[in-house]
Amino acid sequence: MVVPGGVDRGGEERVIPALLWLIEGMAQRHRVTVVALGQERRATSYPLLGATVLNVAAETPGPHHLVRQLARAIHAAGSRGRPDVLHGLWASVSGLAAVAAARRHRVPSVVHVSGGELVALADVGYGGGLGRGGRLISSTTLHRATAVTVASHWMASHVRSHGYRVDEVIPLGVDTDRFHPPSGAPPSTEPARRRLICVADLNPVKDHATLIEALAEVQKRHLLRIDLVGIDTLKGAVQRRAAELGVVVKSHGFLPSAALVALFQEAELHVMSARHDAGPVAFLEAAACGLATVGTNVGHLADLAAADPPGAVAVDPGRADLLADAISSMLSDPARQQRIAGVARSFALTHDRHATVDAFDALYRRLCAKR
Repeated sequence: MVVPGGVDRGGEERVIPALLWLIEGMAQRHRVTVVALGQERRATSYPLLGATVLNVAAETPGPHHLVRQLARAIHAAGSRGRPDVLHGLWASVSGLAAVAAARRHRVPSVVHVSGGELVALADVGYGGGLGRGGRLISSTTLHRATAVTVASHWMASHVRSHGYRVDEVIPLGVDTDRFHPPSGAPPSTEPARRRLICVADLNPVKDHATLIEALAEVQKRHLLRIDLVGIDTLKGAVQRRAAELGVVVKSHGFLPSAALVALFQEAELHVMSARHDAGPVAFLEAAACGLATVGTNVGHLADLAAADPPGAVAVDPGRADLLADAISSMLSDPARQQRIAGVARSFALTHDRHATVDAFDALYRRLCAKR
């Protein structure tokens, strides 16, 4: 596997949990080498969850730095023997390294389009589609991959709308043994201060500004507070805006899974406001804990909101008024909230971490058999 990071040797900080679950599951079946691009400053290797991580040191920006990094990643991918299959997570430099290494060794490649590789949101400076270089990398990667996967049907439509194929939809499932409903009584829905949670790094594409505007409107009907979990790249701007509008916020920064489970279990509703999200793992984590989600029409939310019966409530991104109405409606209807949470939990259980490993394992075997 070739990844852009998220595989810190400690397994807690600077990690992408869904990626770790995939690595751990695959390492129980195969010999797995993970090539990480710039996880650490120096080139190094270390064991992680039964796999071996080979870290390719980040290159100093300058002429040909991308070529050098690709060459080192390709070399690392074959340094433990000829691989049977290459798997690139993100259709960016990591995906390009995976397909290039696969061509060198004449083996199949899988690329998972994991985020905003094709997006161009100029007003917030987000997306690989904003620059010619990013577009060229994604185009080369997706055209040359043997198989292309995504986490949600919404994301499949997004990728196809840019002229690329999608071979399979494989959600990156969560650890449902760790993420589960509380064993005691459910959170109170009495008209006291209602407790909400949002798990998303504080950055422009997650659009917490719209969420805070919506919550300020919801507070006219429901007294509430919200836990914000995620790395704050906006230097407190969200918290300051919340204070201006009288929204009670508690910011936790990044939290390891054990601490995050406790917050989900104490909350009444999970909310999201992202303008783009390929397959929000936080939605699956909340669902596994028995929480309903109200958010924007992206990723799993779009898929489950359109299901019959629905497993989420989703509105257009950037519409604080619609988001406020949806949150208020859900808080006012506990029975509906439970129905939606039940559908979402069934989806999370069906598409858990083991299902993800099964799906990718089956794909690897098919591709190797065809070769």
